Amino acid sequence: MPPRKKSPPAATETAPKPQASKSAAKPDGRGSSHPRVFLIDAMSFIFRAYHAMARQRPMSTSTGIPTGASYVFINMLRKLVDDFHPEYIAAVFDVAGPTFRDRQAKEIASFGKFDMKTQTFTDQAYAGYKAQRAEMPPDLAQQIPYIRRALEAFRIPILEVSGFEADDVIGTLARKAAERSHPVYVVSSDKDMLQLVNDKICVLNPPKDNLICDPPKVEEILGVPPSRVIDVMALRGDSIDNVPGAPGIGDKGSVELIKRFGSLEQLLEHASEVEQKRYRESLLQYKDQILWSKELVTIDCNVPIELELEPMKAVDPDVAAARTLFTELEFTSLIKEFGTGIELGEADYREALSADDVKAALGAREKNVPLAIAFGFSLAAPEQGEEEEDSDENQSGELSFAAATEAPPEQVAISTAPAKALTVNLDGNEACETLKKAFGDASVPKAVHDYKAAIHALRERKIELTGVRHEPMLYSYLLNPTYSSH
Repeated sequence: MPPRKKSPPAATETAPKPQASKSAAKPDGRGSSHPRVFLIDAMSFIFRAYHAMARQRPMSTSTGIPTGASYVFINMLRKLVDDFHPEYIAAVFDVAGPTFRDRQAKEIASFGKFDMKTQTFTDQAYAGYKAQRAEMPPDLAQQIPYIRRALEAFRIPILEVSGFEADDVIGTLARKAAERSHPVYVVSSDKDMLQLVNDKICVLNPPKDNLICDPPKVEEILGVPPSRVIDVMALRGDSIDNVPGAPGIGDKGSVELIKRFGSLEQLLEHASEVEQKRYRESLLQYKDQILWSKELVTIDCNVPIELELEPMKAVDPDVAAARTLFTELEFTSLIKEFGTGIELGEADYREALSADDVKAALGAREKNVPLAIAFGFSLAAPEQGEEEEDSDENQSGELSFAAATEAPPEQVAISTAPAKALTVNLDGNEACETLKKAFGDASVPKAVHDYKAAIHALRERKIELTGVRHEPMLYSYLLNPTYSSH
């Protein structure tokens, strides 16, 4: 099936081999009778896909639907499947609306902040959890439904629980899977997820060269083991989620303090022993703020959701649904991988044995339905020394045709209905002469791909082609003039 093939990396995404900390075996399920569970942090994946296209030319359909994030997301998803072949997989989304953290934050009236210029602490009104986070860009919001459809087409279940963030749902499912001895991969680039890591749960960051964060890797990255990640985050705070943390204590100081005292609670209990004045005053004066910051950054691993592995079992995609989506989004390369999508049923393809066969085919054409024509062109190689000027796309980027190198066609096929076609040999027989008259009849509407090349080729057979109403190659060029092939 197409998704099992090795696909090229999406825009700006790399395709390296998975990495893990050298100091510990990665939880990849080898040697275990329990298959791996992959939980995708969907919005982390989506925002990564969106920003991957930020510095490139915007992608959109001919009707103006933005598609850049959708395209990169789909390729990231396919790469994940190609690289790891997960046994169980699901994508977890946030649900619009307030969560328990929003309700907790409403009880907070103000928070302390440290002013680096004046070296003083000040109190400010607290706007709420994630209050400073910008709204989703409109062009990304427009793509979310298509991304969800892509997941459905790949038969990857979408999980979400009202009142909880995706982090909490992932944390709960990861805990339950680990308790059943399943190796768990949390697919995310969010550092908050590192608090979930243990001997059964790792965090996989595909954009970082498929970096696998096990316990030693977490300590290498953050300076503390996974069990102390929450403590460090509580001190640092989070400007994106509007978690204040301990004013005046940054990344370096938070790690130093937790490593020295062992835990946040021990640090607060011995705050008076901290030598640096700014740190000491922050810990003593804003103890409550630090503690509720810890509550806000702690992933809730007890969300009311059951771990149902059977619906998460990785299966082949719904090819028809994928083709429909890719066609709608005009993802040409993906459409080719997933086939044409034309369901012909019983086809009636035959060769004309007489003029009557041609007359019957022409007579079956309904009014205003064009006669579809396909030529069996044989490309003749250019004479030695000739310039190959008639390529699909010349130096200026304008559309050009290969008519000068076309050999006269030996056959032509005509069709007036789907799955029905008649092939006529152009050797001057009665069938050919009957078709020749129809070709010269301008009252018979016709559709032909590469009309200009057809005119040149038929001229060698002394056949005139008139009444052409539709030219798909020209339509393709008008819709996508920068494409090199039509």
